[in-house]
Amino acid sequence: MSKKITMEDIAKKIGMSKNTVSLALRNMPGINDQTRKLIFDTAKQLGYEYKKSFVDYKSNETSYKNICLIFSRDTHKSEDFFSYIQYGVEAEAKKNNLNTIIYCYDENTEEFETPLSVKEGIISGIITLGRISRKTLHSIMKFNLPLVIIDHYFDDLACNYVLTDNISGACVLTEHLIKLGHKKIGFIGDISISSSFSDRYQGFTKALKKYSIPLNDSLSITDKCPSILVNEGLGRVVEELKELPELPTAFVCCNDREAITVITALKSMNISVPDDISIVGFDNIESSNNITPELTTMHISKEIMGQRSVRSLIARINNIDTLSEKILLPSTFIERSSTKKL
Repeated sequence: MSKKITMEDIAKKIGMSKNTVSLALRNMPGINDQTRKLIFDTAKQLGYEYKKSFVDYKSNETSYKNICLIFSRDTHKSEDFFSYIQYGVEAEAKKNNLNTIIYCYDENTEEFETPLSVKEGIISGIITLGRISRKTLHSIMKFNLPLVIIDHYFDDLACNYVLTDNISGACVLTEHLIKLGHKKIGFIGDISISSSFSDRYQGFTKALKKYSIPLNDSLSITDKCPSILVNEGLGRVVEELKELPELPTAFVCCNDREAITVITALKSMNISVPDDISIVGFDNIESSNNITPELTTMHISKEIMGQRSVRSLIARINNIDTLSEKILLPSTFIERSSTKKL
């Protein structure tokens, strides 16, 4: 008597998981045509019997599809920022009958490892979250799946992006300081590691130019992030600040995390914020409202970024030939007590 063929037999034959085989044979969407055909053909070849196996899956719609949310371990550490965007993604996906499969990768590895869900053909689209290298993005684009990128962009790559209007936001922050009488203003943050930081620096310089204030690079630290330096000890941040020829009367920081680190370092130097130096941040993370002094910043609608990315991805899934779009969401100025009129 011949052995009864099972899904495990089919999976072993084609080198895929039983879950992928099951999804295909149960007519679930999210499996690409090539993978589905291979599974159907192998099932027929092996003599697998399943009463729903060989109907036209395209006419047998089901309620759920899968999307993959990809981000680096470094991004995952910024829970007070990116976790809110992730929540927005998952909530909007669920509302639209989409399952969200999370994939966290190590940005320090030489090669980007393809997510198993993508490899097995059960993904309808991909969303990436946070800073991503060009090399990693190219690896993801090779999957030829609908793609949306949140909070990062490349000028020469036509993709769907969901971003904060960082240039305008930083310009508003810098104007706020100028209107308080500050002219010796510096910028803090490594502008080479993030498109967001680079854009915020552009907004900073835009405001200076608008008010005919000369850009003085000696007042800024644009090649390092204090929040990274502080891993070597607060003294390392203090050293960096002391290397400046002179301290400005105000700092625009590339985000709240950097601003909070700078405030802590200045306090250890017996420099008062805002009496001696005014400080502004960006992002409005929870801790920006829980420090002394409370931080003047720009609020980003993080959950809405996640929601808009899912809507953009759905449009892309429904029509892969639609024109790529760059969505810029506005930020909101929040004045607190870390700034003071000269």
